Amino acid sequence: MDTVNVPNSTNGWFMSPHGTIRILLLFCEIEYDKTPAKDPQPNSADHWRKGQLPTWKDEVFDAQPAAAYLGQVTRYYHDMSMGRYTVLGDYIDTILTLRESEYPTVGNAHAIGALAVKEANKLGSLRTHHGLTVADFDLWKRGGKPGRPKHAGTDDPHSYDHVMVIVRNSGLTHNQGSVDPGSPGKLFGYESDSQSRFGGMYAMPYEILQHEYNHLLFGGNNFHVGGGNAAQFTSYFPFMQGGWSMMSGSNSSLLTGNAWDRDRLGWRPEGVQHRINALDANGASCNGDIDPYNGDTGIYVLRDFMTSGDALRLRLPFLPENEYAQWIWLENHQTYKKNGILSDRFHYELEMPCVSGAVPGIYAYVQVDRDNRYGNDVYGQHSDYLRAISASGHYDRLMRDGTETFECLWPGPTPTYDVSERTANALTGNQDNEQPLLVDDSDKLTRAKHYVPRIEYRDGRKIDQGHYFGHARQVFTVNGVSKLGMTTNPGTANVLTLLNQGSNAVNKGGPPDNRTVHLNGISVELLEQRANGEIVLRVGNDDRTIHHDLRWCADSIVLHAPPYHGRVALTIAKGVRLQLDRSATPTRLIDPERANGRTWFSSPTHLTVTGSSQVVVEPRAELELVHGSELHLMPGASIIFGKQAKLTIDSSSRVVVHGSATLKAKAKLVRKFKRKGRLVFEP
Repeated sequence: MDTVNVPNSTNGWFMSPHGTIRILLLFCEIEYDKTPAKDPQPNSADHWRKGQLPTWKDEVFDAQPAAAYLGQVTRYYHDMSMGRYTVLGDYIDTILTLRESEYPTVGNAHAIGALAVKEANKLGSLRTHHGLTVADFDLWKRGGKPGRPKHAGTDDPHSYDHVMVIVRNSGLTHNQGSVDPGSPGKLFGYESDSQSRFGGMYAMPYEILQHEYNHLLFGGNNFHVGGGNAAQFTSYFPFMQGGWSMMSGSNSSLLTGNAWDRDRLGWRPEGVQHRINALDANGASCNGDIDPYNGDTGIYVLRDFMTSGDALRLRLPFLPENEYAQWIWLENHQTYKKNGILSDRFHYELEMPCVSGAVPGIYAYVQVDRDNRYGNDVYGQHSDYLRAISASGHYDRLMRDGTETFECLWPGPTPTYDVSERTANALTGNQDNEQPLLVDDSDKLTRAKHYVPRIEYRDGRKIDQGHYFGHARQVFTVNGVSKLGMTTNPGTANVLTLLNQGSNAVNKGGPPDNRTVHLNGISVELLEQRANGEIVLRVGNDDRTIHHDLRWCADSIVLHAPPYHGRVALTIAKGVRLQLDRSATPTRLIDPERANGRTWFSSPTHLTVTGSSQVVVEPRAELELVHGSELHLMPGASIIFGKQAKLTIDSSSRVVVHGSATLKAKAKLVRKFKRKGRLVFEP
């Protein structure tokens, strides 16, 4: 593989994600001596007094390499990279005051860096808190190109690798900022290779700082994911996603990065050979990038993700070559209380006692597309390419009338909704870590009109725990929700995608979007949580028996034959009901349809059973079709109803038996549905 002349994501976008870099930090404030009313914080704050440096000035970076890091940003990158990337820093040891009368453009918040540099130059020479020189901030040669190797060393003349400005009281207010390659101007006679600026009005702007800096490693705004996206960016899903990632933001659940991030940047422990690593049943290192449907099954062991880098990635089968590929990722997070990684926790669990904190277990998500680590399109493709798989399940959220005041996390009014087993929607429902859509004035859906799920009524019980930002119920655990499979909620089937720019489907419902759900039999079972933090899992490819009532909804669902000859493709166990229903969760953004007393942004569910696939409905089990649903048995397929098994088809739904397919049920039942036109036999 040519990693010199062909872009490779492990080389980073404009900065290398390997080795050591040191950032020069400037603290400044604005004196609104011409328009005092514009000052967003005229009285300053305890954490940052007017005319002084902030109290947290020494908590951002460590200045020198160390055995253990104390600076929050330095520690974050050390933890995420497992020691492969060290971000040090030091600051000019005086506050820079920018007077509005001297700098009339000070209101342009994103150009504040150039003004801060001009003001700093009045000091005459560089004077940092730890007495460093410009050479200490010039560890990389300038001119690194996206995806190409970056070279350690000094420039001639020197050039700061990165100059960062944090402002007490600017238009950036708090937790806003930006980053870009290039220089804000000569600082004590030297340019810089890259620059950033942030607002720190209420506290250290930690989240936006690491998010924006991460752009220099990952790529542009099309890498927003895990709670870091915005409605205006082209995305794979109609719903704004939460979750966790180094490219997340204020809407994340976990504060840490994920295995996709580490794989993208080439971060793995010293000596590990596999791109994605796990352990086998004997504790030996093995390839964690697996294809279960084609035989990569058995026992796997995952150590704590943050400290070992272990993960599993399961390829999902049956997706055509002209559609987006998909994978399921599994990570074992033992959380900060056990692994000591401060970022391995939910967003607000330390600040807000109402939040149900992160617990040790398996954290899962789906990857859509974006597997291009190498090549000329390595920085292309689209945002929200990861979607969390929440152990709490997928549901149609039924809106309640009016709003209520949520108490958890900054009280305010919010829409509320109901979920219950009746609205469970394993295949196309909303999950905890995404923002449902609201219909706009033109009867369309757009990502710009959404709500953050805050108050939920689950089976009638009110839940106000900020679950969108992380909740213990979202974690797979040995003693809780311990299985993820074809017959569970959530399931292991691929997800529907709809590449959109907020309100329009870019691919107009065609490829490469995934518009069919393929049931695959893949399963993951948690077998053991060991005292040392390891979790033992069994990965299988023949999970085909429904043991609990289940509701499947999707415009198109395909049940494929098992990989093993003679096995049943689907069994509905005794006393269990499988309902095929129309999704109340949108699967499209336009063309609403009025039916059954409500408006639908989905099509009726069609389940296709492929040839040679067999479905068994055991005694006293039930298969129910409602709201225009259709079951199509293709030639060679069969469905067998056991004694006292029920087939329920409402007046808008039907079962279609094609060619040589067979349906075996009570003759009386067959005659009744044929007479009513709900059971159709086609040549």
